[in-house]
Amino acid sequence: GDHWGERMRMASRPVAGGVTLAVVLAGIAVAGDRDGVPRSGVRVELIDGEPIEGKRVELVRDGLVVKDRRVPAGRLLRWDRFDADPQAGKAKLAAGVGGRDEVRLAGGDRLICRVESIDDEHLVVRWPLVAGQSAWRIPLEQVRTVVLRGAPKEIVRRSLARDRRRSADELWLRGGDRLSGDLKGLADGVVVLATESGSRRVARESVAVLSMNPELQVASRRPSRHVRVGFVDGSRLTAAWPKAMADGLIRLVFDDRTRHDVAVRSIRSVQYFGNPVVRLPGMKPRQAVHTPFLGAVRPPVVDGSIGGGPLVVAGRWTASGLGVTSRTRMTWALGRHHRRFCARVAIDDSADGAGDVVFRVLVDGRAAWSSGPLTGRDRPKRVGPIDLEGAGSLTLEVDYGRRADAGDHAVWLDPRLLTD
Repeated sequence: GDHWGERMRMASRPVAGGVTLAVVLAGIAVAGDRDGVPRSGVRVELIDGEPIEGKRVELVRDGLVVKDRRVPAGRLLRWDRFDADPQAGKAKLAAGVGGRDEVRLAGGDRLICRVESIDDEHLVVRWPLVAGQSAWRIPLEQVRTVVLRGAPKEIVRRSLARDRRRSADELWLRGGDRLSGDLKGLADGVVVLATESGSRRVARESVAVLSMNPELQVASRRPSRHVRVGFVDGSRLTAAWPKAMADGLIRLVFDDRTRHDVAVRSIRSVQYFGNPVVRLPGMKPRQAVHTPFLGAVRPPVVDGSIGGGPLVVAGRWTASGLGVTSRTRMTWALGRHHRRFCARVAIDDSADGAGDVVFRVLVDGRAAWSSGPLTGRDRPKRVGPIDLEGAGSLTLEVDYGRRADAGDHAVWLDPRLLTD
């Protein structure tokens, strides 16, 4: 069937020879600890919501070892690494930080790197987090946008706002002008664009954003079992489930062909997909209704914030979730194999500490859980596991708190149905 998010708002998806390699993961920097994580160390979250905290874990061939407990990969929801210095782990602003460029891919990933060149078929980059820093050739059809270092934020915002309303490549200049045509390449500090009035050669230093023709973009196919990896430089990439390698490296395989080894210290979080859960953002609800306090109706955002951008709470990125505002109710029909419901709830960072809401879970129309008043300054709350045995429907509701709907950027993080 059709993905319900297509009709809602979408946000910008064994070692050979039997030798088991282990990589020790110690704490590194991640901003904040509003969800109760230790200020240094590692936190593992299982698909049933159980947290396991420790100073270090081992990544092994078929999962993780934490506190002498071996956890199969199929039971993992995510793991995050933390450091005692809350400032050290704050993700860098993507574009223009540290002299780097930003490549946004058609599937929603982003790479903070140095763009070397562009030809008819590939974008060539160097990513400092790759062991050896070898060149990475990315098929041009997978590229959505290239934001060059130091690009003015307003130009970036404007370029992304019209991303789907065109049928050509576009060059956004730092002065605000825009050129349309067919991008022919980038080399030796010059961008070449074929336009209706002829070939244009523009100095790279004058260009802020390169936007690729959306009609030609193709998202890389995600394997059924994959991870969404957050890195310390702000990169967010999709790969097959990671493998431990020698010398403290982790191997990530992208789009069935490209593989890179990265140091464990460069990884900030890993979120697992393909485990035995059903994620609600991928299910079409039977009903989704927002009743505004004032103004226009704001439908739920799949895998993104109602305030725009990704789902980030206390500096912690979550790839799967639902961004809503207050007085939003969503109902799903359940099957016999849906046994339990789990999630986390919060107000995301785009609210800047504002917001005041109440989250509720109803099973067959009857109240099963309530968060009580929750503000933008509160820690996320764990939901469930809530028993769904024999139930026919699940309703997620966000209501007003004590101050109407101002700043109510509510999020259901990793809302999921357990099937075992």
